[in-house]
Amino acid sequence: MLIKGGLCALPGSERLERRDLRVSGERIVAIAPVIEPEPGEDVVDASGLEVFPGAIDPHVHFDEPGFTHREDFHHGTMAAARGGVTAVIDMPCTSLPPVTSAANLREKLAAMGGKAVVDFALYGGVSGHLVEEALARDMEALAPDVVGFKCYFVSGMDTFTAVNHYDFGRAVAKAAELGRPLLLHAEDAGVVLPATAAMKARSAAEGREPSWADYVGSRPESAETVAAAAAVALARGRERTLHIVHVGTAEAAEAVAAAGASCETCPHYLAFSSDDFADKGSSLKTAPPVKAPGQADRLWKLLDSGVVSYVTSDHAPAPAAEKRTGSAWTDYGGIPGTGTLFPYLYSEGLKAGRLGLGAFLRATSGGAAARFGLSGAKGAIAVGMDADLVLVDPAGAYVVRGDELLSKGSITPFEGMRLRGSIRLTMVRGRAVWDADARERSVDPAAGVVVEAGYGKQLRWGYR
Repeated sequence: MLIKGGLCALPGSERLERRDLRVSGERIVAIAPVIEPEPGEDVVDASGLEVFPGAIDPHVHFDEPGFTHREDFHHGTMAAARGGVTAVIDMPCTSLPPVTSAANLREKLAAMGGKAVVDFALYGGVSGHLVEEALARDMEALAPDVVGFKCYFVSGMDTFTAVNHYDFGRAVAKAAELGRPLLLHAEDAGVVLPATAAMKARSAAEGREPSWADYVGSRPESAETVAAAAAVALARGRERTLHIVHVGTAEAAEAVAAAGASCETCPHYLAFSSDDFADKGSSLKTAPPVKAPGQADRLWKLLDSGVVSYVTSDHAPAPAAEKRTGSAWTDYGGIPGTGTLFPYLYSEGLKAGRLGLGAFLRATSGGAAARFGLSGAKGAIAVGMDADLVLVDPAGAYVVRGDELLSKGSITPFEGMRLRGSIRLTMVRGRAVWDADARERSVDPAAGVVVEAGYGKQLRWGYR
């Protein structure tokens, strides 16, 4: 296959460059200003289009098995493909059983079957109630098949409980020994639990229904800054093993980066503030919640500078019965984000001038590929790399419609947002998985997915 005439985002360049790309099998085999087609070679005309490495979304909750009324691997990866994401990394906590042992991992893989349409990797988990088993055997047994481990400082899940500070330090040491990152949901229980009790007591004392201000107050910015400081202290000497997920508070990101650890943020922290709950309501509920006005501007600057390593979706949808219970406390916290990750960053990051091209590529693909042992074949347009590509029409536009995301979840705070650019083609290992032309010829939004379920394959650390 020959992809001709596209403006390509090449490593190390701060501007798009017109190049032809030759793909053979699953890999890019040639890049040049002009490559002539060989007899019988398929040619994709990319004139007028911009060509980027496929996005990597290293924080999704696809809920399979156990919670597939919310999401599953087929719908989740279809949404990813629609949004220009060519590889995802699934979290270990929101499945039954959670991925805390090799046996549980095998059960998960059997349940997923051949459902993915993009490539995927998995994390293992360290749950507080199973920490001794994790340290004694389970982390080591999982390591060959996972690209990192995940734990919580505060958790609402009975099947995946929080670790205390002492056990977190032990888990960091074990992860470092195994050569895998340890990911942390960094909200401090010593802040969140009493703050939540106080907010509930206040609304009850005032004789009113809980408000979104109560929810934001229950998980204040200090919950993140305290947790980040504790994590850095507990990881001392092994800071490069530590990774903080979904940071919404700039001070926390700065502290983590200053210590030599890494962190991520999400589009909702860049797009919204706590003021937006008045309009968005439960569609905006996540944990941690979006923060005070001004935090988003600071996070954009930290992302552009590299203090924040990359952006993830924290994709975690739920049906209306769970998202709209009528109470800020019981509404499900999570949004269907993998389909809007790349389009939002392209529009409001790259095209709006908040991110240079190099920062955009790090934020959407290269940063995650490097962090999770995939950069030997993923995350860049270069000879020898997988042909994971996104072709974007910069003159087009995309209006976010939840019922067209292809996820099982359709309730999104990005509903109705008009974004610059339109994804025309998403390719995984040289094969089209999303084709906008096919979508436009059908009344079915899923018609744009032009690959069979099961095409996506599992990736492991050191993939080449």
